[in-house]
Amino acid sequence: MNSPVSPLPPDGSSSTIKTKSNILCAKGSGYKRIRWRKYDPKKRPAEANGDQFVQWLPPNPTRIDSREEEKQHSHVPTPKRNDKTPPSSKATITSPLLPLPLNGTRVDPFLNLPIKATHCVRDTMDYFVTICKGLNSDGSIVPGPVNPHLSLLLPYALHHSILFESIIAVCRASILLSLGRSTFEDSAFIQHRGNAIAGLNRKLQSRECTDDDALLTATMLMTLEYLMGNQYGVRMHCTGLEKMLQLRGPVSNDKEQSDWAKFVRQGLTAYKALGSFVTGQPPDIPADSPGYLKETFEELALDKPLSYPEPPYSPDLCIVLSRLPSGFSELCLKSRISVQMINVAASISAATTLLASKSLLDGVFMLSPPEQGLCDEERHQTMIQTLLSSLQRMSLSSMVPVEHSLTLGLLSYVFQLRSLSPLNLFYDPLLRNFIMSFPCHSKPSTVEEQNCLIWSSMAAAGALALRVVPMPGSHTVMDHALEIYPDMRSWGKVEKILRGFFWTEDIGSHWKTVWEAAIHRREFLLRRNFSVQAQHEMAFPASLDPDPATICKHIQGAPRAMIEMSQTMGICPFRPRPAKDEEIIE
Repeated sequence: MNSPVSPLPPDGSSSTIKTKSNILCAKGSGYKRIRWRKYDPKKRPAEANGDQFVQWLPPNPTRIDSREEEKQHSHVPTPKRNDKTPPSSKATITSPLLPLPLNGTRVDPFLNLPIKATHCVRDTMDYFVTICKGLNSDGSIVPGPVNPHLSLLLPYALHHSILFESIIAVCRASILLSLGRSTFEDSAFIQHRGNAIAGLNRKLQSRECTDDDALLTATMLMTLEYLMGNQYGVRMHCTGLEKMLQLRGPVSNDKEQSDWAKFVRQGLTAYKALGSFVTGQPPDIPADSPGYLKETFEELALDKPLSYPEPPYSPDLCIVLSRLPSGFSELCLKSRISVQMINVAASISAATTLLASKSLLDGVFMLSPPEQGLCDEERHQTMIQTLLSSLQRMSLSSMVPVEHSLTLGLLSYVFQLRSLSPLNLFYDPLLRNFIMSFPCHSKPSTVEEQNCLIWSSMAAAGALALRVVPMPGSHTVMDHALEIYPDMRSWGKVEKILRGFFWTEDIGSHWKTVWEAAIHRREFLLRRNFSVQAQHEMAFPASLDPDPATICKHIQGAPRAMIEMSQTMGICPFRPRPAKDEEIIE
């Protein structure tokens, strides 16, 4: 029996029926007509206040590690041989629903990166763009509305793989360190760091061993070693960088040089300052430069071996001791403290008086005569950074335990002289040294040295509290001090000790807040009789879920700190000394 055949429309096609049915389905599904508004460039959408470029967010600590992410993103299911899907359905069609190109970025999806654009690379690129956009470029040697790291460095790095690898490694380490993680436990960081080092080694064996990409890669790796606290690595890269510059010759300083040449020259100058700060040696400074650091080292006798005075003391030394706080003068008389440390302490005493009075006086002996027209803020930064460099030199020279602890305490105190401003990523290696040193010291035998360690521990805890993101292990400094020094458990007693050393009212209020938090934590642990493991678990619960804005703020200040340090050393920019007829006649 034949099946019935449905009649066709007069035109003999079934497309008319399908079209009408699709229209009826569309009307029934509730689609509405799109009303386009007239474009007005003066009006901005409500979300225009946010970042219009790329907004990087710190990774969630509970997120899977980078190795698992790479496996998930690199895994592509292979089609089966018996797949009967028509080829037309597999054709590439431009659509916003399709994923980005495999090697593009979120800023420009049609731009190919010099390395494989993994999830880690894309996330790190977002970080780099977000941080650089937040940096103020007003004082840059390359003026313009866009930060030179985005307008000059990033386009150049996109054509040089080893420089790009080193940037990714530095940014990845910055993220991990800000979150309190170990860099060498991250597989992505290890891979990018290894690729950068291997690429630089190959570059050094070629004829282009002194190109700009090789020099900048060396500076990036130098920064990486500094952030991880590897002083030997910083010295190694600093020495290699000097040899590369000797082979290449001096970087040009013509007035008509390109913006890129200016940027490279400024970067090399800043990294010379970084190498000088880590090694404790003043850099090679031109004859027409003020050279604050070199003159300071000569004035404080830091360019000579440490000398320890013996009674009877010279009249000049007695005058210097009389100007120190009572706690310091008693320590210097009854303990083994070098002349250089006494001179540095006297400089810090003068700086404390100067900053507390909010007045700038010429003739502070630790600085050379300031240039005419130098603003007060720049002189403040110059004075404090010079003290930090001098103390860094002392920390590398002193072998006496109490003097070494005193050096770390003075470093902590100078950090807080800058109106208790937050500490950024640049100072993490020094803060990490506080955590490694103070919780391990034993109780001295003399009262003077005990008071010195109490003051130094309190100063270190105050500096650690200024870090934008709490550093893991910061609580151990006060935990150890409260355990071995019973006088620290009473604020009345500890305040009397602290006032015998360097002290200001603002810093004292900050220290009291830090002390109260440590006391509350100690009492909480004693009531519950927590074990050592439990103490570490409840150290800083807030650091497990950091605020994105806080993380960005913590990292953004590091480049600014390097610029201030290089300016302090008198080599960036190369400011000539005033002419003889322009010098101030005292």
